[in-house]
Amino acid sequence: MRVLYVNVMEYGAHPGLDALAHGLADRLRQSGIELRTLTVDVRRADWIEGQNRAIQRGIEAGVDGLILYVLDPLQPAGAVEAARQQGLPVFTFERPRYPVTASLVYPNFNHGVYMAEYLASLLPAAAQVAVIGGPEVIDDIELVMGIVHGVKHSGLTLMNDPFEARYRNLEDVAEGGRQAARRLLADFSSLAGLIPFNDETLLGTLDAIEEAGRAGEMKMVSRNGSPKAVEAVVAGRSHGTWDIEITNIGAAVGDLVARALVDGEDLGGESRIAGLGRLITPHNAHTYQPWTQRVPYTPLREGLNP
Repeated sequence: MRVLYVNVMEYGAHPGLDALAHGLADRLRQSGIELRTLTVDVRRADWIEGQNRAIQRGIEAGVDGLILYVLDPLQPAGAVEAARQQGLPVFTFERPRYPVTASLVYPNFNHGVYMAEYLASLLPAAAQVAVIGGPEVIDDIELVMGIVHGVKHSGLTLMNDPFEARYRNLEDVAEGGRQAARRLLADFSSLAGLIPFNDETLLGTLDAIEEAGRAGEMKMVSRNGSPKAVEAVVAGRSHGTWDIEITNIGAAVGDLVARALVDGEDLGGESRIAGLGRLITPHNAHTYQPWTQRVPYTPLREGLNP
């Protein structure tokens, strides 16, 4: 059996998405299922049409199942329905508003609240903080909503609106984080704390802070638990990263696929929630295991040709 995963960024552009795919591939491999990938980069204006074409290619190639990363909860509903009418099971990271076989959802809001609460524990009451938001995709929106809630309910003073385009990393890569941080640092001459919404944004933010000569001014926390973000924590450049155990997230979707394709279970639209993970801080960073040591990083097979 083989299944198609429609990836949303080119391999190497976003290490977290790469780790997710390797976790998925490893779990499927354990069940005798081959993973194939087609990449439709979400940064392209025509990404919805691209996903439609990728799904159609999967149907025509006779794959046994489809896996999608849901960015817009309404898309690509038509192509998914066409696949389901052909008898193909469809599995998703995050839950869309159209029917699928099963979904894996993240506790995004909770992560945001816990990140903000941790930052508040490092700062005086009512300290001024800012948040760099992310792209217009459902998991990042939920995460930033949780961060904002946590900041306000922890007694901190939020200085910006992270849903304003000026303060968002819409590309979801380190360079986009650097540009957003540059704008934010230009607008706020003094901040006690800063939350770049994820680790790629953090890495770009650290570069912007160095450029501005403001290193050491702000306490920071981000999300994903990437190896480079943990290195920044150990070096004292950041103060924490929430490890979402991203390879386990990939494996959890692999579990759903195996239950349907190998065990013949009718999942009936089941939604399963990913684990909460844990915060990596200077105190426990020595226990951290890099993603490449959690699952084998065997090459992913791009394309559907034999």
